[in-house]
Amino acid sequence: MKNRLNKLLAMSVLLPLFWIGNNAWASCTYATIANPHPDGIGKSYCDRQISKVMGWQGAPWLERPQRLEEERTDLLIQKLNLKPGMVVGDIGAGTGHIAQMIADKIAPNGVVWAVDIQPQMIKMLQKKADGLPKGRMQIRQSGEKNLNLPDRILDVAIMVDVYHELEYPRETLQSLMKAVKKGGKIVFVEYRAFDPDVPIKALHTMSVAQVQKEAENLGLKYEKAESLSWQNMITFINP
Repeated sequence: MKNRLNKLLAMSVLLPLFWIGNNAWASCTYATIANPHPDGIGKSYCDRQISKVMGWQGAPWLERPQRLEEERTDLLIQKLNLKPGMVVGDIGAGTGHIAQMIADKIAPNGVVWAVDIQPQMIKMLQKKADGLPKGRMQIRQSGEKNLNLPDRILDVAIMVDVYHELEYPRETLQSLMKAVKKGGKIVFVEYRAFDPDVPIKALHTMSVAQVQKEAENLGLKYEKAESLSWQNMITFINP
């Protein structure tokens, strides 16, 4: 009788936890949108419409001379607190603008893994890599759900204005978590939502709360959020 009572008591504790866990998981699922926004792909995740990808045709925007002043990419690199010898992932690296800045910061023996899904961007990244010491920048083409990175290789991973465009954010983030060392950092940099001074289309912005909701849903530990000129920089610890 006593053993049975203990089992019932244990179940009374576990069942609410099970319900909460499933509720939390259910809050971050995919859904089809009947009347999508023109800038969206017709699908939502975690109650957020997923935006269309900025294609490789937008490469000049990533390399524009005003970017340093407008987005303070120098401040972004400073806040990452990178050290020589680190291994860093630039996910959705595009033309390699940020990846090259990272490579300079982690010299002489650090490595930046520059990842992108578009073959045209991969070609641009390769040109950047060819201009650096051999091995400093490793190029990897990702799939829609898998980043194709080795396990537990990254000290830090960063996604600059990328996460909101991922067609499969859940699976891609899970793939990234496998590539980041335990205790390593995953940094989301997203154009700030609801800020009239940020000249970016709404679907290409995210709030800190939304990023936190989606990241914590997969078990990432929130560390801090910092403001850049147009973006928020939200840092999590990989458990």
